[in-house]
Amino acid sequence: MPEPSMPIDPMATLRDRLQDAGGSLQFATRSGWTEQIQWPVEATTLRHVYSSLNAMPGRGVGLSSKTNHDLADLDVCVLAAEFVVIENAAAWQRPGCLRERAAALLATHLIVVANATEIVATMHQAYARIAPSDASFGWFLCGPSKTADIEQSLVLGAHGPRTMSLILLSD
Repeated sequence: MPEPSMPIDPMATLRDRLQDAGGSLQFATRSGWTEQIQWPVEATTLRHVYSSLNAMPGRGVGLSSKTNHDLADLDVCVLAAEFVVIENAAAWQRPGCLRERAAALLATHLIVVANATEIVATMHQAYARIAPSDASFGWFLCGPSKTADIEQSLVLGAHGPRTMSLILLSD
């Protein structure tokens, strides 16, 4: 059986897969990316931000939280991903601490930032990049939180972020 390969138009495939999962894909340059992207809400109205990136400083409970419960009012969580998988539009991320894990689940909006050159085609290739000894925890993030009831009414954000944006940075 032939090994899966990169799609002919990888960015279009990634965009389509992420949209199917309820997320959005954006492109920006590394320099000044916070001004280039379309925020899920007006950036000036964000009171509570958790960020693992220096380019987007945290504020409000994102900075002052003492416990994970303090993050309940978090507007946005901004995280860095190591790489992105086109097959399912998932971004591999290793939280730096327990607070970062909680922030990703409690924020209303999740923004995941990755290098545009760090993309693999399949989950087979993704797992080959992950060394089990590197960290005690890592996860694939794809799209907002979704749940549905018996009547098949889809609800976004019931158990996590309502929106998820994947930002691919280039030089």
